[in-house]
Amino acid sequence: MYFDALTLAAVSDELRATILGGRIQRVVLTGPLSIGLEIYAQRQRWQLLASAHPQVARVHLVRGRLTRGVAHATPLLLLLRKYVLGGRIVAIEQPAFERLLLISIVKASNIRNIDSSAADDHVAPTSDPDTLELEHEPEVEPVADATLLRSELIIEPQDRRSNIMLVSDDNLILESIKRVTPRMSRRVVLPRHAYELPPPPAKRDPTQATAAGIAALVAAGPPDLARALVANYRGVSPQVAREVLFRALGATSTQGAEELPYYTIAARLREVFSAPAAPSLVGPPATPTAYAPYLLNHLAPATPVASISAALEAYYAAFEQHTDHTQRRTALSQQLNVGRERLVRQQEQLRAELAKADALEQLRWEGEMIFAFLHTLSPGQTTLIVEGQTITLEAHSSPVEQAQARFRRYEKAKSARAGLPERLAANEARLDGLAELLGLLAISDDYAQIELLAQEAEELGYLHEHPDPLTAQRKRRPNRAKPLQLTSPDGWLIVVGRSARQNEEVTFRIGRPDDLWLHARGLTGAHVIIRCDGREPPEATLVAAAGLAAYFSQGRSEAAVEIDICRRAKVRKRPDGPPGLVSYHPEYSLRVAPRAPW
Repeated sequence: MYFDALTLAAVSDELRATILGGRIQRVVLTGPLSIGLEIYAQRQRWQLLASAHPQVARVHLVRGRLTRGVAHATPLLLLLRKYVLGGRIVAIEQPAFERLLLISIVKASNIRNIDSSAADDHVAPTSDPDTLELEHEPEVEPVADATLLRSELIIEPQDRRSNIMLVSDDNLILESIKRVTPRMSRRVVLPRHAYELPPPPAKRDPTQATAAGIAALVAAGPPDLARALVANYRGVSPQVAREVLFRALGATSTQGAEELPYYTIAARLREVFSAPAAPSLVGPPATPTAYAPYLLNHLAPATPVASISAALEAYYAAFEQHTDHTQRRTALSQQLNVGRERLVRQQEQLRAELAKADALEQLRWEGEMIFAFLHTLSPGQTTLIVEGQTITLEAHSSPVEQAQARFRRYEKAKSARAGLPERLAANEARLDGLAELLGLLAISDDYAQIELLAQEAEELGYLHEHPDPLTAQRKRRPNRAKPLQLTSPDGWLIVVGRSARQNEEVTFRIGRPDDLWLHARGLTGAHVIIRCDGREPPEATLVAAAGLAAYFSQGRSEAAVEIDICRRAKVRKRPDGPPGLVSYHPEYSLRVAPRAPW
């Protein structure tokens, strides 16, 4: 999907109609590559989101209040508080046909960014340091130019080159959400460097398109006119080109066409860029597949939307749902792997200490042998050979003193070694539990499921305490997620655990001794129960449950997975083991293809 120049033009028009002249009363980093502004204008609050993500870069208004997504203040956020928070938007500009938005902001230099005392009657105190709340629009007294801070917030939603920059009044970059060094690009984006506009492409103005110009493209350009329009006209994205051709020809491609209505194509191109915005969405309301600032005829049926921001919010909310899952899963997996590396190092240290046990026994044996052969030792003797082993003696110490020294070292080391086998077993159990969590995380495809695994990881001590108060609040909240319950084609109840604690609940709380228990052989995955009530399930139910066990396992991508099946009574929890880890004796196995929940 393309956040193209035409879409940005519609957003720019909407912002001028809504937030121009408004006061910025809240600045927040909604993510590592996105910022949010709360603006009080026209007696209401507006939420502006700007993202420099390489896949979902855009800028638009959103309905819900934006929340903080970065725990710590960054240099950009600190400078936004100084130059932007409390300032007024005095201009919103978009260079023609460019994916570039410039928001000019003026702020009185004597405005405090954080005023928890709330001496001003217009300001409501808040615990959020990024927030300056206004109960209503305050009157503005004229101030001298010398007391004003002027800056520009420049948003460039340009895919991989996307960026958000704060530029001072003398055109110097104060900070950016991405820094670009001379090695990365000729267009440097670093603090204290002059801001340079992206070089304009050597392309034509689409509002001046003519039939002769279109005909020349067909004669000299690629065989498909859509590509030629993108390559030769400013602001024309592939989607715009397809829409123009569809409006002119009833098809999105000109390949194979003998004669083309050049005048009509030029007219439709001018029409798309000059007509008032008419935003639309394509696809189901919950998961739209396309958007545009015009009616998308070539992807019909398209549904008109009240505003371009509404269209963008609906589309990217659905699009980012999967992206958020992936990002959250990746971040959590990295945290868990850090914990795993720490446990592996502890394991190696414990094993190294246990390896010293043989040396300790050697000390005890040497002390006993010295006492046993004390009558054979002569003054100054330096060696004692017993059973083919040589015991080294010191000439300046008596044999009794040397034997006693060995016993003291042995007792001291034995005390330090006490409990090592138990600690090693406990550490191995934690590693097994962490491996199970990582395996379940790898196959989780639901955000709530990922958060459930994160909560379990924190409760089990695999994650350090997170500084984010939202995470701490989640940790205190009780786990209300329930195992998945399904009814087989034959009407039998099947219960599936999708986390370590759910697996334990399915097996030892929900499962009855005569129920059938299923699990992927040798793989991390779900515990599955078929409620039998003393009966034998039909084959269709057994295959369906086995398919679920394969789907919710690390073998999901395989063509078939071996599933072990036994009575629940034969499943035993590992003594002192983490939740979800069991031992069992399978009665038989079944090889089935993974099957998603129905």
